[in-house]
Amino acid sequence: MRAHILPGIAAAGCLKEARSKHGVAGEIFAISDCLDVGPLATDEDRLAWWKEIEDDSDDDLLRDMYSFHDQWGSVLGQVLARAEEVVIWTSDSGNDQIHLRLAAHKQESFGGRVSAVHVPTTEDGYTGVSRFWPKTLAECERHSVATSSVDLQSLARDYRDRWANSDGVRLNTDQGLELRDYSVFDEELLDNCPPEFVSPYKVIGYTLSQLDQRNWISYMFLQWRLRLLIGASRVETTGSRWPVGDCDIRVRRAHF
Repeated sequence: MRAHILPGIAAAGCLKEARSKHGVAGEIFAISDCLDVGPLATDEDRLAWWKEIEDDSDDDLLRDMYSFHDQWGSVLGQVLARAEEVVIWTSDSGNDQIHLRLAAHKQESFGGRVSAVHVPTTEDGYTGVSRFWPKTLAECERHSVATSSVDLQSLARDYRDRWANSDGVRLNTDQGLELRDYSVFDEELLDNCPPEFVSPYKVIGYTLSQLDQRNWISYMFLQWRLRLLIGASRVETTGSRWPVGDCDIRVRRAHF
């Protein structure tokens, strides 16, 4: 059995379409999480962190979305028992680069062939496996490259040494993967808050549109940062309740 391991449900869905219509062979597994933000040490740490950000979400939904250690345990049980080859899918996004290193770390006990499919960045700068049509992913899969044991060990070691216990925002830059503080995008949020009241949706949308497309940060993460800026009196709101749909915001005039 050939096992494809993909970063996220959307990417896995695209590859399943490629399997159905374009001849991709093998079983498809998705690791669903946002590996570019939050603590990585344990699922408990991640769930507590995401609970603060998505405080109105159901606990079971959060566990389904942000418990990659548990998901990997389930995938590995099937891979180690039945797979002859594992294919790790990745791209130039910060999330997918962490996914690549995590996959190398989790599969160190796998004795079969390990290959990698690196999905290229689009002409307009977008990254991510799910950015491409299934037919294109099928073409990428035909050019998968076997990963040497030395490369796998290097990727696994990088995960253990730099990322396994990290806490913050993980960005892919021209200098490589970097760990930044959670406040890394605060100034962009403030710059996009006008002096007149506007919908928070606009502020977050403008900020997302200006980010390096290698680092497509979660909308919920930026909403959380905006909430903290309101709490720090750097942004004003028309109401006492924060949910995005219930108020308008503007930059606090003292910020100018």
